[in-house]
Amino acid sequence: MLSCELLALISSGVQTWNEWRDKNPEIKPDLCNIELSTILDGINFSYANLKGVKIYEAELRNANFNHADLSGVDFSIVDLSGANLSHANLSDGLFLASVEFNGANLSGANLARADLGVCVIFHGLLFRASLSGVNLSHANLHHASLRFAELNDANLYGANLSGADLCAADLKGANLFGADLSYADLRGADFTNTNLTHANLSHAKLFGAPDFEKLGIYDLSYLNDRRVNFSKANLNGTCLHPTGLEFILPIEVN
Repeated sequence: MLSCELLALISSGVQTWNEWRDKNPEIKPDLCNIELSTILDGINFSYANLKGVKIYEAELRNANFNHADLSGVDFSIVDLSGANLSHANLSDGLFLASVEFNGANLSGANLARADLGVCVIFHGLLFRASLSGVNLSHANLHHASLRFAELNDANLYGANLSGADLCAADLKGANLFGADLSYADLRGADFTNTNLTHANLSHAKLFGAPDFEKLGIYDLSYLNDRRVNFSKANLNGTCLHPTGLEFILPIEVN
């Protein structure tokens, strides 16, 4: 179908669009480079081609973007609370001017090099998400689940990661200057060459066996002895009290 026909279906309402998707499961809608600005709560965009789409001043709460291609997307003032973005391709996307992912499922999503600065991902699920080189400067990731997430070379300057689950996350070379990691679960995380200057690690979990078996997805028992790695990390001015950090040796501090 032509994009104009697909847009006409969307304009007919979420129920009409979703019913059409249910009747035509083999079709992967091609909606690349379109512009949307409306209320589309609960819409089914799974497996759709949404490359370069511009979505602004839109409500997409509980929308389904499972396995959708959203590479190069431009979101501005969009509410994606509760949306399913699992395994979606969001690489090189722009998520600016108040984009909310509260409670969204981003498990396995590709957010490499995306600009997510000041986004709200409160209680977001980012299990095994690819966030290499992402910009999350000053983002709100309070209590977000980032287990096994790839955050190498990510910019998390001043980000709120308090209470976040970062077990076994890859944070090599990341910038966490002034980030709040208080009460975060950092067991098994890799902070090699990470900048933690003036970060807050008070009350963070840094040692002990992570409860990987509680995920109920993979047998991860072989990782139970994996310990947090601060090799060559910059911990200048970092708040480390109380963490029990003195029991985790050796640690190289620049």
